[in-house]
Amino acid sequence: MLNMEMMMTFWKWVGAAALAVATVANAADAYPSKPVKLLVGFSPGGATDQLARLYAAKLTQKLGQSFVVENRAGAGGNIAVDAVAKAPADGYILVMAANYIAINSALRRNPYDWKRDLAPVALIASTPNLLVVPVDSKPKSVDDLVKGAKQGHLTFGSPGVGSSVHMAGELFKVMAGVNMTHVPYRGVSPAEIDLIGGNLDLMFDSISTAAPLVESGKLRAIAVSGRKRTKSLPSVPTLDEAGLRGFDVEATYMVVAPANTPAEVVNRLSGAIAEITRQPDVQRIVENIYAQPLSGGPQETAAFLRAEEEKWEHVVRVTGVKAE
Repeated sequence: MLNMEMMMTFWKWVGAAALAVATVANAADAYPSKPVKLLVGFSPGGATDQLARLYAAKLTQKLGQSFVVENRAGAGGNIAVDAVAKAPADGYILVMAANYIAINSALRRNPYDWKRDLAPVALIASTPNLLVVPVDSKPKSVDDLVKGAKQGHLTFGSPGVGSSVHMAGELFKVMAGVNMTHVPYRGVSPAEIDLIGGNLDLMFDSISTAAPLVESGKLRAIAVSGRKRTKSLPSVPTLDEAGLRGFDVEATYMVVAPANTPAEVVNRLSGAIAEITRQPDVQRIVENIYAQPLSGGPQETAAFLRAEEEKWEHVVRVTGVKAE
């Protein structure tokens, strides 16, 4: 039989454990109890910023505290992500990031280790690139471009080394078994101007900027880089359909928190985001910026990033791409 002192010690331990569980539960129930910052690693106006502002407004309504978007542009989105990696793990500083986390990791230019320093929360949406050529270009298909690259010298533009636009071109080289010259620019607009003028042969341009140029007759769309055709250009095939089986490059957006953020807080955020994504008005807004709504919680987001990192590490090894 337990003596009185042992019994008292036992019940004190039980009481302390119950208090700890109740404290964690209460903290999760109370979250958020103050405004939450949602960082964006780019200037206002782009897809990342638009999605962040949409979800911040919806999270404010749903969780009863202000979610405030703060733009911290620079280093291809890494300034904002690094700030979150170093932030207190309490759920009050988040970032609307994308799979550039995995691309930059493959290029060894992240100032953080995402697997150690970040807690993926939820997938938000994805946008493909468009493989576009000058409107008077002779190639009319992916097969034409592959033949042209094997026979001669083709150039492709991008807004910089390591961007989704650039890496889509590098993956094209690997999967098609061709060589092309990458021409980096300082931003998308200068590259698009040179492409329209015939100074570049092709580009894997962001659909949000390329689709209007295609619709206005300034560029011709050859293929979509994602897994599905896009509603805005339904007649344009995917690269997979055009013969490069398994080709899949999309900008995939996600919410990320600091590592060690309490699981209860992460799950509360993830659940709220999932409910928001299912709202018809949110889906319409997301599709209007040429994006596809996604669903997926912490595990799915982490698995996606691991797969992306593996894919881009292979491309980097084969092509020898180096960070600027």
